[in-house]
Amino acid sequence: MILRKVLQPILGLFILVNSVCGLLFKWLQTKGLDPFVFMTGNIIVCLLTLVSFYMLYKGMKAKTTLQFMSSVYGSFLMKLVVCGLVVVLYATLSDVVNSPAIFASLFLYLVYTFIEMKGLLLLLKKD
Repeated sequence: MILRKVLQPILGLFILVNSVCGLLFKWLQTKGLDPFVFMTGNIIVCLLTLVSFYMLYKGMKAKTTLQFMSSVYGSFLMKLVVCGLVVVLYATLSDVVNSPAIFASLFLYLVYTFIEMKGLLLLLKKD
C-alpha cells in the first residue's frame, strides 16, 4: 500500500504534464516549444524514473553495502546514458532541433528525480 502511495506522485506528474501539453498544444507551438518532443521526453524520463525507482528500491533491501552501492550507481548511470543517447539521437536524426523542448525535458528530469528521492526516503523512514 505504501509503495502505491509513493508511486502516485510520479504517475500524477506524468499525467499532468501530458494533459497540459494536450490542452496548450497550439500555445506551446507559438512559444517555440515542440509539444511532441516535450511529450516524448516526458515519457522517456517517466519510464527511466520508474526503472530507477525499482532498482533503488531493490537496493534498499540489499544485504550488503556493495549491492546497495551497485544499485545506486547503476540507476544513476542508466539514467545518464539513456538520456544522453536520446538527446544525441534526436539531434542527429532531426532536421531542426527544438532546444526549448530539450531543456524543458531536462527540467522534468530534475523534478522526477526529486519526487523519486522523496518517495524513497519516505519508504526508508517507514521501514
